[in-house]
Amino acid sequence: MEEMAAAFIEEVKRKGHISCLLKDVSFSLCMETGKDKVPIMFRDGAILISSPYHDESYDVTISGTEESIHSVLIGEERLRSAMKARKLTVKSTFRRILFLESLFILSKRHSD
Repeated sequence: MEEMAAAFIEEVKRKGHISCLLKDVSFSLCMETGKDKVPIMFRDGAILISSPYHDESYDVTISGTEESIHSVLIGEERLRSAMKARKLTVKSTFRRILFLESLFILSKRHSD
């Protein structure tokens, strides 16, 4: 799952126009399946994968199957649609859910 997160981060970095959305944004996101946990930190324009800590709390937690998380990360399915269909569980503020959904869709890789 870490490879999916790394691919998402690379795609965001590749699309320079998205960087203006990340300015002044600071929060932590943890994506977790039953066996994996991948924390991602958003800090003032930078996105990076951090090490998972046992007792750390995150601002946003997305839980579900690896396939469901991947589908949302690559912009194939909207985050709120996956939540409504109960494919994913998200613990966050509505504002951050909307922000992440926009980010996932804008970073979607388009085939040339």
